[in-house]
Amino acid sequence: MYILAVETTGPVGSAAIIDDQGAVSVEISSEEMNHLKDLMPMAERLLSRLNIQARDLTAAAASIGPGSFTGIRIGVASARAVAQALDIPVIAVPTLDSFKLMCADRSLTVPIFNARRGQVYGGVFDEKAEDVLKSGPYMLTDVLSSISSYLSVHPGINVNFYGDGVDAYEQELTEFKGQHAAANIGFADKAARYQTAEMTARVALEKFRRGEILSVDELLPDYMRTTEAEQKLKDGTLAKERAAKMERFRSR
Repeated sequence: MYILAVETTGPVGSAAIIDDQGAVSVEISSEEMNHLKDLMPMAERLLSRLNIQARDLTAAAASIGPGSFTGIRIGVASARAVAQALDIPVIAVPTLDSFKLMCADRSLTVPIFNARRGQVYGGVFDEKAEDVLKSGPYMLTDVLSSISSYLSVHPGINVNFYGDGVDAYEQELTEFKGQHAAANIGFADKAARYQTAEMTARVALEKFRRGEILSVDELLPDYMRTTEAEQKLKDGTLAKERAAKMERFRSR
C-alpha cells in the first residue's frame, strides 16, 4: 500500500510517498513558490526511487489549506488528477492540523500562517494534540491571548511556534516571549518550521487507516476565508471599484 501526498500550501512545495508501515520518501522543491512546475516531476522521482509504478498507488492526499490560495488550488487539483487517472480515493489533510504531529509533553504547539494585516491562520494544541484554540483565521493578538490564558493556569511549559507567521511577525512574537519569561517560548528552526509533504503523508496514513477517504469530487480546498476578490464581490465593493474605474476612463 502506498499513498502519494502533496504539500503546496506554503512557500516550498513537496511530495511524499508513505507505505503501510509508515516509511516515507520525500522530495522537496529547491525553489520557492514553483509548485506547478515541480510537483509532478517530484512525484515521478519518488516512484522511481521506490521502484514502483503509479498504478501501485492506493490513494492520493493533499494538504487542503489554509495557506497560499494558488498553492492550495495546485495541490488539490494535482491530487484529484492523479486519483481520477488511477481510479483511487483521495484524502484531505487540513494543513494546520498536520502540526499536531509536533505535539510533545508539557508543550503547546502553535502553527501560525501569515494572513497579512496582523492576521494569521493558526491554532494552539496541547500535549495531547487537543485544541486549546481551534484552527481558524484570527488576529495574531487573539492567538497570543489564548496562549497567555493557558500559561496563567499552566505556568512553566514550553510553547513552540511554527509556520511562516513566525517570519512575518518576528518582532511581535519576540515581545510576547519577553512578556512570559517564566515559559520556555521558542520558534522552530527554519529547517523544521514549515509544513511538508512528510507531515501530510503521516496524517493521511492515519486517516486512511480510519477509513477517512473521499471521492475525487469531495476533495475541496479549505481557504478558511474568501479571497479578496470574492469578498469584494460579496460586499459590493468590487462593483463600486469597477464603476469608479469606468468613470475615470470616461472622464479622460
